[in-house]
Amino acid sequence: MSRIDAPGSAPLSPDPTLPEPEAPAPELRVGTTASRRTSVSESSAAPASRNELRPYDGPSVAPSTPRPSSNAEGPAVSARELLAMGGRLRAPSAPVPEDVYASVRSHLTRSLSNPFLTGGDVKATHDALGSVSRDAYRATLDRMDREGLLAAYVSRMDAPSRQAFLEQAASNGVLSRRPGGAEGPLGMPGRPETFVNDPKLPPALRDAVNAHATDAGRATVAAHDAYLERYGDAVARADSLQALRALGPPQALDLRETSLGLSWSDPQRERYESEWKAGLGRPQHSLVQAYETVTARAQVLSGERPAGVFVSAEASGAHQLLHFKSETHVTARGTTGLQTQAGIAAKAGPLGLELMTDAQGKKEAQLQVDLGIASVSRDSEGKVELSLGVGPHARAHAMINPRTAEFGGGVAFETSHKDSQSHAGLKLGYGLRGLTPERAAQAVRGDVPGLFSRPSDLDPGVAWEALPSERRALYERQGWTREEWARDSRR
Repeated sequence: MSRIDAPGSAPLSPDPTLPEPEAPAPELRVGTTASRRTSVSESSAAPASRNELRPYDGPSVAPSTPRPSSNAEGPAVSARELLAMGGRLRAPSAPVPEDVYASVRSHLTRSLSNPFLTGGDVKATHDALGSVSRDAYRATLDRMDREGLLAAYVSRMDAPSRQAFLEQAASNGVLSRRPGGAEGPLGMPGRPETFVNDPKLPPALRDAVNAHATDAGRATVAAHDAYLERYGDAVARADSLQALRALGPPQALDLRETSLGLSWSDPQRERYESEWKAGLGRPQHSLVQAYETVTARAQVLSGERPAGVFVSAEASGAHQLLHFKSETHVTARGTTGLQTQAGIAAKAGPLGLELMTDAQGKKEAQLQVDLGIASVSRDSEGKVELSLGVGPHARAHAMINPRTAEFGGGVAFETSHKDSQSHAGLKLGYGLRGLTPERAAQAVRGDVPGLFSRPSDLDPGVAWEALPSERRALYERQGWTREEWARDSRR
């Protein structure tokens, strides 16, 4: 019988071809499960005829080509494990030691024999993790996180045990550090050292990293409080404006949430930052208080009384023409001042005159007009006082002094003996001291440098003798001397 061939095609042999050995069908690996596609044909041992239809079963593999082993394809991971790793595959690690993990599970699992997790359980778990090799440490933490043991472990940690755990994780390559800043003069704390809160870490480990950052921030705030206290003590011990200027201005603590190093895309950033800020605590001292202390000390060293609230007490006595009095001031900052004066007092009708001299030889005169129930006095220092009688032995008084920017009031108790012409009195008062007119004018002038500012005349190298007399007097009131000026002009 003749055969019909397609035009242009090669003639087909009527003899059947020999069957070729069937290669294994390729596998489809999903997670750890391998599946094989089932052939629609009969057993591979049966020869295939040339007219037989077979569904497509993937590209055929030559018999001589070796099939790669499952180990070469990499480790199979489940969807849960891939989600826990943030969608990133890690290099293969050593297997978790089962004996160690059983010990960890026994200490972190609540049971009738162990209903509560204690510090002993935390210590035993830390010791058990310390015996795990570096290659298997991360795999052990991942397994603990999947089974909820890591969250239970972290929740029972105090600050020292948390520090020890994170140090252990860093030594095994799981965590990296964010270096801190250097300590400054007088123990000014630098930025605290923390650990990097990587989003690829297990959630419980990230919580431990943020809790440690909160502990470190709280300790830094306390250390800055101690620094401000030491700074205030150093300011109180300064015996000159030069020594006060050598201390430098008080340093502020630059501790912001950006020091955590969390990226804006981190879904846990807002939660971690809010927990960190809430856990820092409130400082006991402020930078404003430190500057107030410096300003008050500078005024004292320049011969002025510091501004602020004060209370005063004055005891006085007189016998005939002799008169003496002693007055003490106590400010709200705790500083005190004592002044003792002695002199003579004379009175003619409603007019009275006092001439007093203090221990330093400074003289002071006071003129008084006594109108019975009311009296007015003014002294050579500019203080004007009005007093009103309240009964035979008590008086109320109000005081103002434009020169020293003081005003206040109080009460006075007096007793006298007409026969011996003796007099004794006790005056109690309170007041508020502000800036003197000279200080207020200097505060608004732009060409007057502050205590810690470098004078602009130093930059061009103007010599001390070349300064105008008014300018040189201003610098002298700020404690500058010819020697210090010459030394700083060479910088």
